Amino acid sequence: MTKALRLLCLGLAVGSVLQACSTGKSISWTRTLDEAKNNAATGNRLIITDMYADWCGWCKKMDAETWSTAQVIQQQGKYVFLKLNAEKDPDGIALRKQFRITSFPTVMILNPDGSEFDRLEGYLPSQKFLRALNEVVSDPDSLGNLKIAEARDSRNLELRSRLARTLFEKSYFSESRARFEQIVVQDPDNKSGLKPNALFYLALCQASQKDWEQALSTIDRLRAEYPASEKVGEASLLSGEILMNLGHREQARARIQQFLKSYPTHRLAPDARRMLAEL
Repeated sequence: MTKALRLLCLGLAVGSVLQACSTGKSISWTRTLDEAKNNAATGNRLIITDMYADWCGWCKKMDAETWSTAQVIQQQGKYVFLKLNAEKDPDGIALRKQFRITSFPTVMILNPDGSEFDRLEGYLPSQKFLRALNEVVSDPDSLGNLKIAEARDSRNLELRSRLARTLFEKSYFSESRARFEQIVVQDPDNKSGLKPNALFYLALCQASQKDWEQALSTIDRLRAEYPASEKVGEASLLSGEILMNLGHREQARARIQQFLKSYPTHRLAPDARRMLAEL
């Protein structure tokens, strides 16, 4: 081997060692939420949390084909990685309940304080995972970014409405309810045009929390103040469902029949007919 070739080989070897040292050959997983939060506080980094179960074949596939790839491993400087068994680790069990995780694998993207930024569900090979992660982190409508935007512009009712809807869709009913209540209070004259929608979703949040009487009161308010709103039809059917849950069968029947009479071609008409059949 010539001297030049030896130097070239040495250079390549040194380069490989340096790259391995800088990126690591595997992810250095944290194993408790407190450890992850402490690490995330440095640099205000998000926490990528692999929620898995021992029986989950797709979780093992992600271990083999996603978490082990160089492109994902190289994200360690940007994110903190936390791995939790959702059925055995105390933090895993707690987060599964807190975030109502029902399928695996689920990747929870957490803020440094441990609250949800957003989530990715199901098996994702490395390139799809990285694309999905980048999209969620940069998306202005992801849960975490909406919360950041709301904190910066607390008087923006349209922004608050989008956040409240996102919270509702993720079953954070208390947080969603509080924001819809704020919209109703902050905009009594409906200058934003958002109040009827806020009243409807407020009723949905109340019903989701089994606050039945309050939900019925909110629906009645929507119907009285904004009878022409497109949400009145859905609210009327919701009131029928609530009356069913309260055991007021005849009132429920009358409300559902009125819905079908007023909105015979509504997209929820088949659901209304099924409800009547149950009665």
